[in-house]
Amino acid sequence: MIIGKRITLRAWEAKDLEPFTRWFNDPEVTIYLGQAYPALSREQEARYMNDEMNRPNRYSIVLNEDGLLIGNCDLHAIDTTGRSAEVGIVLGEKAYWNQGYGREALGMLLEIGFEGLGLNRIGLRVYDINPRGLCCYLAAGFVEEGRLRQTRFIKGKFRDEIVMSVLAEEYWARKEASGED
Repeated sequence: MIIGKRITLRAWEAKDLEPFTRWFNDPEVTIYLGQAYPALSREQEARYMNDEMNRPNRYSIVLNEDGLLIGNCDLHAIDTTGRSAEVGIVLGEKAYWNQGYGREALGMLLEIGFEGLGLNRIGLRVYDINPRGLCCYLAAGFVEEGRLRQTRFIKGKFRDEIVMSVLAEEYWARKEASGED
C-alpha cells in the first residue's frame, strides 16, 4: 500500500470486481481506452481479475478520506534489461475527473518505477480523443515522443495514438526542482 496526499494505491481486492465491471462497460470511460462500445460481462471481468490479481505493480486508487475506490493503475510491460515500463491508468468514477487524482496517481507510479524499481524510462500511449488525459500526462512530466497516425477507429473517425514517456533524468530533475527529498 502506498499512501499519497489524497489517495492510496493498494492491491486489487475481490470487492473491486463490481466497480471495475461497471467502469469497463461505460462508454464514457472506455472511449479513452480506445474502445467506444464496450461489452464486458461480470464473468469476463472476474476471469481477467483472477488472472491479473497476483501480478505486481497493479493498484486500485482509493480516496484517503473515505476509502472510496475511484480508479486503477499499473506499471506493466516491465523490461528489466532495458529498465523500462509502461503505465496504465483509469479513473472510472467520473465524479472525480478533473480534480488532479490521476496526476497524483501517476506521480506515485513514477516514484515506484524510478525510485523503487530503478527504471530509466516509463512510457504510455494515449489517443488524441482524450485531451484531458493528455493534459494530465503533460502535467505529470510526460513528454510527447511521437504519433502513430490513425491507429484506431473510434466513434466514426480514425484517431492518432500519441506515444509519451518520462526518463529517469527528467524525473529526478523535476523532483529536485520541486524541493522534494
